[in-house]
Amino acid sequence: MRGAFKTQQNEGALLEPLVQLTVVLPVRNEAGTLPLLLADLAAQTHLPCEVIVVDDASDDGTLESLTKNGLWPFPLTSLANPGSGKKAGLSAGLKATSSSWVLGVDADTRLGPEALCAMAQGISTTGPSKDMLLLPLRIATQCKAPPKTHFHRLQALDFAAMQGWAVSAVRKGHPAMASGGGWLWRTDAFPHGQLRPDIPSGDDVFALAALIERGDHSRVGWLGDPRSMVSAAPMHTLTSLLDQRIRWGAKATQYPRSLKAARRVAVAMAAMHLAGLILLFVHPLSGLAFWGVKTTVDIAYTHQMGRAYRLFSDGHFHALTSLIALAVVHPLFISTTLLLMPFRKVRWKGRTAM
Repeated sequence: MRGAFKTQQNEGALLEPLVQLTVVLPVRNEAGTLPLLLADLAAQTHLPCEVIVVDDASDDGTLESLTKNGLWPFPLTSLANPGSGKKAGLSAGLKATSSSWVLGVDADTRLGPEALCAMAQGISTTGPSKDMLLLPLRIATQCKAPPKTHFHRLQALDFAAMQGWAVSAVRKGHPAMASGGGWLWRTDAFPHGQLRPDIPSGDDVFALAALIERGDHSRVGWLGDPRSMVSAAPMHTLTSLLDQRIRWGAKATQYPRSLKAARRVAVAMAAMHLAGLILLFVHPLSGLAFWGVKTTVDIAYTHQMGRAYRLFSDGHFHALTSLIALAVVHPLFISTTLLLMPFRKVRWKGRTAM
């Protein structure tokens, strides 16, 4: 990830009109978060040409919240989800736009004022060579400030480490993971019929897999301009965090063959943590040595990711304590998630998630 975050500017591209972006927002029960994201979009230096909200049977006043702050400085369209779930909503939103590029973000995300400008410049720089661009995505409640609590920072560091691996894979030409919390799509390249509607989650995974399966893995790119950073809301309780990771783990068991690298990494990480815990009981000294080396490597790598994703602001001491705490609790957290996965039925927004 060294050097991954660089302002991507092309002098020729800056002289041309910026690419027009439509923002597609599949939502369900987001009355509390959607107005905040719309306010972020209204404050952009490069406004979206359209925002399409696709509502999935919300019952908390989500649609009413669209007019909470009066008129928006961009066309705003609301649609009823023709199916059920984010996949159907995302597909419907892309089909409803005439823009050549679409920004897809979750309704609980936040954007800085130059985000869409940076995205449009990045698209101009890549030219016709990409169909999908991954965005830097971090865990935080605000678009610029770092996570506010120790619990949120631990989540953010863990997620940043995963993002680092995903970005590295893209930069090597072998994409293996994407996050639908923040990505850009060339509209005519979106794989509408290949998102596996039989599986409740995984729009990001199966959309990426569809590109790889049709031989377009080289058309997946990474937008490393820090201005394009998307901040996604953290889980607020340990139970909700465990349920989130159980959803992710269950999704990993359904990865298609085209994402075999991601499956191998997930299995290897799980096996390594379980083997390390077993080693502690079988041969404590060897187990301590194993965890000592692993912890040192994890802290060095996660510190690099934390700085890249701007997760620290209160001095080296607080950064170090967060890194050490994550290194200590992460194996226990992973092991707990794996143990609960076969037994815990996870629900998301009132529906079975997996």
